[in-house]
Amino acid sequence: MIQLFIILALAFSKPLNPKKVLYAINCGAPSNYKSPSGIQYEKDIQTDPETVVADYSLNSEVSSQQIKYTREPEIYLTERHAYKTFSYQIPLQKEGTYTLILKFAEMYFDTKGKRVFHVKFGSQRVIEKLDIVAKVGKYASNDEYIEFEYIAGQVFHNNVLCVDAVQDGKLQVNLEKTKFDNPYIHGIVLYAGGISETDYEEYQYMKENWDKVINEEKIKEEYERQKKSEAKVKRKERVKIRNDHLNVVENEFEFDDQSLSTSVPVVKKVGLKALITSPFGTAGLFISFFIGMSILNKIMSTISNAKIKGIEKDITESKPKQEKQIKEKNDTSDKKNKTKDTKDKSKAKQQ
Repeated sequence: MIQLFIILALAFSKPLNPKKVLYAINCGAPSNYKSPSGIQYEKDIQTDPETVVADYSLNSEVSSQQIKYTREPEIYLTERHAYKTFSYQIPLQKEGTYTLILKFAEMYFDTKGKRVFHVKFGSQRVIEKLDIVAKVGKYASNDEYIEFEYIAGQVFHNNVLCVDAVQDGKLQVNLEKTKFDNPYIHGIVLYAGGISETDYEEYQYMKENWDKVINEEKIKEEYERQKKSEAKVKRKERVKIRNDHLNVVENEFEFDDQSLSTSVPVVKKVGLKALITSPFGTAGLFISFFIGMSILNKIMSTISNAKIKGIEKDITESKPKQEKQIKEKNDTSDKKNKTKDTKDKSKAKQQ
């Protein structure tokens, strides 16, 4: 049943695409604001000295009220109004179809007919006798969607030319005063595309079925909360199962303290860091170091002695050979001398 309600809620959910929002102003606000839907509203830089800012967030009686028909109540907590007609200039870029969304909410009057004014593009009225309380009551958003065409530097609304609507590449949005109090506004959004591409249908559905929408969103929030809670429980179960498995594996390598308490002691796992930093571990390292150095010295000494013995052996073996060669050389020389003497004697006898 819960899933059915969520499906119905999502079927009517078509939020405004923030990527197609070209310009947005949070009227009366001193700082920028990013809405939950991702729209980046710029702070109000209106310089008309005859306009007035009202910040209802400073009034706890007003700020504590639920503003109906919106998921962006912060936009309606600040407004700009004037005791005369005043205007905003909205920058336009390339030609095409646009939708201007003007955001209103009555935060002061609670009776219709108290505040009535017109909205104009230049000198052309695009909304006449706007009475917010008459349309939605107090503490409720009333967003006006105005589709227009921007062609060759001129603006057309419902195929009617809006005279003087564009000045220096900016759309002149005039809030025209009547005898019924002062014109005002809370927010402005310029959207690239016609009304059918905006969230207009969702907004109308929300106004007509506000209580149902609120209930659906509460159900959806509860459903999401339950999902997160269930996911958290499952994560804990997975961690518990993993830890239990590790404990079983560790127990397989441990001795039973009760059965072997009188024989072999249980060897507890000790981390390398703990072992090294312990007194016994430090002493063991020093002892191991000295033993290692002693062994290394013995090895080096053995290698050195072996080299010396090898050299002596070579000298010993080579000495008899040298003597033998010298003797053989001397014997050969004696033979040659004897042969020469014999020849000399023989030659002397013949003479």
